[in-house]
Amino acid sequence: MTDPRTAILESRRIAAIWAGLLLAPAAFLVNLELGYLVVRPSCLQGSVLPVHLVHLATMVLALLGALVAWRTWRLEGATWPGDAGGPPARTRFMGGLGLVTSALFVLTMLAQWIPSFVLHPCQ
Repeated sequence: MTDPRTAILESRRIAAIWAGLLLAPAAFLVNLELGYLVVRPSCLQGSVLPVHLVHLATMVLALLGALVAWRTWRLEGATWPGDAGGPPARTRFMGGLGLVTSALFVLTMLAQWIPSFVLHPCQ
């Protein structure tokens, strides 16, 4: 059993790797759920502002994930890992994967945001 007081070496780097990989998909899911949640109150109020605020906040969160992934990838050498193994190659791979994943989810969230500019929540 592991003692919870045990200091994990490079815990900040590990947290940054996983944050860069998972922050954008989590922001996408929050965007999807909250986006549907605020439609009815927005329709009743006649205001589109809550919908836009949800999209904006989750977009910032996803872009933060992309920034963390980019920073992780840059700090480890900014090259795609070859056949070499070990922690540096793994960090470069996960940083690059986080960057690509974040870009995909940011584009998807942008595509979800566009109809909010055209359609009213009651439509």
